[in-house]
Amino acid sequence: MNPSNHFEIPGSVSLQTGKGGLPLIRIESAASSAEIYYHGAHVSHFQRRNEPPLLFMSEASEFEAGKPIRGGVPIVFPWFGARDGMPMHGFARLAEWNVVTSKLLPDGSVMLHFRLPHDDMFDTDFIVTVGETLAMELSVTNTGRSDFRFESCLHTYFQIGDIHQVEIAGLKGARYLDTLVSQEFTEAEETIRFTGETDRVYQNSSAGVEIRDPVLRRIIRVRKSGSLSTVVWNPWIAKSQRMPDFGDDEYLRMLCVESGNVKENATVLKPGETSILRAEISSEVTS
Repeated sequence: MNPSNHFEIPGSVSLQTGKGGLPLIRIESAASSAEIYYHGAHVSHFQRRNEPPLLFMSEASEFEAGKPIRGGVPIVFPWFGARDGMPMHGFARLAEWNVVTSKLLPDGSVMLHFRLPHDDMFDTDFIVTVGETLAMELSVTNTGRSDFRFESCLHTYFQIGDIHQVEIAGLKGARYLDTLVSQEFTEAEETIRFTGETDRVYQNSSAGVEIRDPVLRRIIRVRKSGSLSTVVWNPWIAKSQRMPDFGDDEYLRMLCVESGNVKENATVLKPGETSILRAEISSEVTS
């Protein structure tokens, strides 16, 4: 693939060669920096000035065509989880996306617009705005002649100081599927803490969440719209050791909080209809 540099903006947006020789776009806004690979339209880096990176990236990630990037923000579409004979979490995170446009906004933030290669059933766009916050918008339009059912998720890996000390607030009262035991529960706690492998799909919840991190002394906030599912995941020790593209002890420094529409909250679009999934990530330094 030989991507064009027509979208470059001097001092703000540049085309570079990333890991594994894969092309990426480097963004410098007034408030932050980011990197996005063409492979999967994958946001691999976002960092506000004078703060640690907000996104976690595995040092063992395989930056190769046909393989997902481990960390950052993989785009899950058009299905979530496993499907017989098909890629885990869909094909969007394995595809080479195209850049439609870039724009320097009046507030100093930078917007990049990506699009999946055309499909007869749907058009898929991904808009990333890098500024004081990281805003991501996945737009899907049904261009076919029949209803289109799909799942989507922004599978965000956050960098944290220590999984034993971090906690998540905002999901109390939400019903969730614990995929480790295939049972449903209702979240009874004000905050979620971690003592082992965690894989939960919170359903029918449009609420935002806070990740409270006393080690890195910050609060990460995830605000979303067009999303009724929140996935919370950490692989812990045994699963980390089984994953070839993930370090054995990296579970200590990462936490996935994913905004999307999966399982019973899957989206159904009639011909001509469009759905927009949006997530915005912000952070606040604490004392």
